[in-house]
Amino acid sequence: MQLLYFLLALTFYYVLHSVLANTKVKSFLIGRFISQKYYRLMFNLTAVILLIPIYLIYKSIPANFIFENISLKYAGLVMAGIGVLSLFYALSQYNLGMFSGVQQLKNDTPPISDSLKTTGFNAFVRHPLYFSGLLIIWGGFLFRPTDLYLVMGGVSTAYLYFGTKLEEEKLVDEFGEAYLAYQKRVGMILPFIK
Repeated sequence: MQLLYFLLALTFYYVLHSVLANTKVKSFLIGRFISQKYYRLMFNLTAVILLIPIYLIYKSIPANFIFENISLKYAGLVMAGIGVLSLFYALSQYNLGMFSGVQQLKNDTPPISDSLKTTGFNAFVRHPLYFSGLLIIWGGFLFRPTDLYLVMGGVSTAYLYFGTKLEEEKLVDEFGEAYLAYQKRVGMILPFIK
């Protein structure tokens, strides 16, 4: 029952995250309830704050190991480590001030659209942050293969897939033919799998 509660809480978190990232929802909220220059910062703060109860639920549930294998444990540690390194590399290619919302707040301006990035890590995978997240999630599972971690990994992977599909629609709207051509050349979340 506790695992189901955790699964539902995590699913609700991810659905809310996607809803708040939706262009129509964002357009509705901006101007009525919040200024555009604050939206990204509030979006990120909401995401972080709502992770706290998810973490507390996670910590309150006793985890049961599914299997134990020392070789897989070390492989998982290496995989998660590569994921962390690739996450930092991917983040280095973004304007973190704009990404976090701090730049909009500091300069008292709305966000500025970026150009389509197809170089660096983006030459191998269209969503390098999500790819890095998958390496961390499943490397973590191999390191600590519990039922609780499996639920978290499964729900998070499903969210990354479906959330990325929604994001892809926005990117096609924003960049048009250039993005459609990019989709044909480069894998969405996993390199070489288009």
